[in-house]
Amino acid sequence: MRKFYGHIVKHRKSILIFFLFFAVLCGFLKNMVSVNYDMNDYLPEDVKSTVALNLMEQEFDGGIPNARVMIKDVSIPEALEYKEKLEEVKGVTEVTWLDDAVDITVPLDTLDQDTVEPYYTDRNALFTVTIQEESRIQAVKDIREIIGNENAMSGSAVSTATATTNTVLEIKKITGIAVMLVLLILILTTGSWAEPFIILIGLGVAIIINGGTNLIFGEISFVTNAAGSVLQLAVSLDYSVFLIHRFEECRKETADEKEAMIEALCKSTNSILTSGLTTVIGFVALIFMRFRIGPDLGLALAKGIALSLIIVFVFMPSLILASYKYLDKTKHRPFVPSFKKFGKFVSKITVPMVCVFLAVLIPAYLASNANDYNYGSSKIFNEETQLGRDIADIEDVFGQRDTYVLLRLNVYQKNARAISFYQREGFIIQCEGLDEDTGEKEYTMLWKQK
Repeated sequence: MRKFYGHIVKHRKSILIFFLFFAVLCGFLKNMVSVNYDMNDYLPEDVKSTVALNLMEQEFDGGIPNARVMIKDVSIPEALEYKEKLEEVKGVTEVTWLDDAVDITVPLDTLDQDTVEPYYTDRNALFTVTIQEESRIQAVKDIREIIGNENAMSGSAVSTATATTNTVLEIKKITGIAVMLVLLILILTTGSWAEPFIILIGLGVAIIINGGTNLIFGEISFVTNAAGSVLQLAVSLDYSVFLIHRFEECRKETADEKEAMIEALCKSTNSILTSGLTTVIGFVALIFMRFRIGPDLGLALAKGIALSLIIVFVFMPSLILASYKYLDKTKHRPFVPSFKKFGKFVSKITVPMVCVFLAVLIPAYLASNANDYNYGSSKIFNEETQLGRDIADIEDVFGQRDTYVLLRLNVYQKNARAISFYQREGFIIQCEGLDEDTGEKEYTMLWKQK
C-alpha cells in the first residue's frame, strides 16, 4: 500500500485536475438521469397486482381512473360544462360523471340516491378522471388551471405529478440545510477554519460523481434521487475527518509533508476501509428486497460509498497537500471543551450502565413491535400542502374511496345476469371483443368507487 500511496502523492496535481474535471462532467450527466416517481413500477414482477396490471395493459387501450376532481357549488349544467373542459385537456383519456350512470334529464330526487351521491352531493360534483402516465404532470397542471385552487383534486396521478414537481425543490432545501448543519458541526469540532471547507469539497466531489454515474442505471426512483445525496453525505463524512486528523498527527513526527501523508494513509487505511466496506455491504443487502425500491436505493448508495472511499484515498490526499498551508494559517482554539472528566465518569459507571441498557432492551423490543406503519401514500401530503387540503376536502364530502379493477376473461352471454348484478352494485363496465352471435371471447373491465 505504501508504494501505491507513493504514486498518488507523486502525481497529486494530475489526480486533482482529473477528479475536478470528472466532477464537472458528472454534474452535467446528473441532469440526464431519468427519475421515476411511480412506486407501482417497483412492485415485484410476480405479485398478483403486477401481473394483473400488465395483463390489463395488454388487453385494453383505456387506462384505470387515477384522479378525482371535485367542483364545489355547481349546478348540473355547470358540472357538465366542467366535464367538457376536463375532457379537452391533453392527456385526459376519459372523464366519468353522473350522466354516465343515470339519465340526468329527470329530477335527481326520483333517482336512486346511492347512485347519485357518489357523483353529486350538496351541489358538489365529483368527476373520475383517467390521465395518461406520460402526460400526468402537464395534465394535472392544466386541470388545476381549469378548476382553480378553490376546488379540489386527488388520486395517484395527482400525487405523482405533485411529487415530481415538488421533490426537486425539496431536495435543494434539504441538501442546503444539511450542508449548513455539517459545516457548523465541523467548525465547532475541528481546529482550523479551512478544514471544514476542505472536507466539504471532498464530499461534494464524491456526491456529484455518484449522481452523474447513476446514468449507468438508466433510471432511478425518486426515493433514491431524494435521499441518496443526503445519506451519502451523512455516512461518508467521517472518512475525510479521519484522514486529515491522522495527517496532522503524522506531521508532528515527520517534517516532510509528502511522507507524512503517505504515513497517514497507511495508518488510516484499515479503519476507514473497514467502516466503508461494512456500510457498502449493508446497502448491497438491500438488493435482496423483492420490493425493487430496495435494489434501486441499495445499488446507488453502495456505489456512492465506494466512490467516497476512492475519493478519500485518491483525491483527498492531493487536495490536502495542495491546501495544508491554509490549515496552518487558519488554526483556532477549540470551541468544544475537553471531555476527559466525562470520560473518567463514564468509565466508573460502565457496569451499572450495562445493567440499565439490558433492562431497557426487552421493553424497547416489545414497544418496537407495537409501532404502526403507513404503507400507502396517504400520509405523505399533510393538510399544510395543497394536495393534502384537496384530499381532506374531497373525503369530507364524498368519503374515502379507492379504485378497484376487475378483469374477467372469456365472459359469455350466459353471464349477462352476473354483469347486470355488477351494474346494479355501482360498477362501470367497459366491454371489448364481444361476438353477439357466438359469445366467443369477451373481455370485461369493471371498476368501482368503493
